[in-house]
Amino acid sequence: MIFTQYGGESSLLGEVWYSESPSPTGPWTTAKKIATHHQYSFYNPKIHPEFSDPDGKVLYFEGTYTTSFSGNPSPTPRYEYNQILYRLELKRLEPIHSGN
Repeated sequence: MIFTQYGGESSLLGEVWYSESPSPTGPWTTAKKIATHHQYSFYNPKIHPEFSDPDGKVLYFEGTYTTSFSGNPSPTPRYEYNQILYRLELKRLEPIHSGN
C-alpha cells in the first residue's frame, strides 16, 4: 500500500508512506516513509502494477504534485499541478514487518 499522510512533519499532504500486508484486506504492519515533499502537496498516490517488476522488487507509483493546500507561494516551474511518477526499489528498504 502507498498512502499520503495528512498533517505531516514538513507539509499538510506531502509525506508518502509504504506498508505491506499478506492480504489486500490487512493486517497492515509498520509503515515506512518513502518520500517527503517539503512545503508541497503530493496526493492521490496510485500504484502502477503494469510497470512494476513481476517479482515485486520494484514498484512504480504516481501522485499529484502541487502547491495547493501547502501554503507555499512559489510553485516548482513547469511542474505545478502535475502527475509525478516514482520508482521504488523494495529490495533497498529495510524489512518493515516481522513474519515469513
